[in-house]
Amino acid sequence: MNLEIRNQEDLEAVRKIAGPLWLRGESLRIEVISEKTGKWGMARIWRKWMSETAEWMAANGATMPLCFDKDGKPYGSRAFNESDAHELFTARWLGVDSDGNRLSWSRKGREGMRPATKAERFHAMQRHENWCVERAIKLFNPRNENEYRDLEREQES
Repeated sequence: MNLEIRNQEDLEAVRKIAGPLWLRGESLRIEVISEKTGKWGMARIWRKWMSETAEWMAANGATMPLCFDKDGKPYGSRAFNESDAHELFTARWLGVDSDGNRLSWSRKGREGMRPATKAERFHAMQRHENWCVERAIKLFNPRNENEYRDLEREQES
């Protein structure tokens, strides 16, 4: 169950649900999420799109090297996959911040990475969606009620 707290009424509703669970000795997991990075919905859509993009790329001959020799020349190959697509297009569409830190889809970032803001994620997704349209790559079209489509509608207003 996910509960979002945006005001005092929401907080009271959470207390009504969490209180009895706590009294019964059940554990609660609470995650504090900054609005700055947005919700997980866009990241889940991104991952789905990366899977679909990788499938298309592999079907069109994209491969990855298996190894590199002592001179740095690649040899052997494997099919291009979802992780490859994620790395490629994260670097291409999100890029780095003004300090040279790679932007990340993670909420907290990792060593040498900064979490991308909601706006940066939205922009990356728009760029990828446009890239796919140019190549006739069919992408999962999320339900109307999601953060990505909500941000699109805000842009239109």
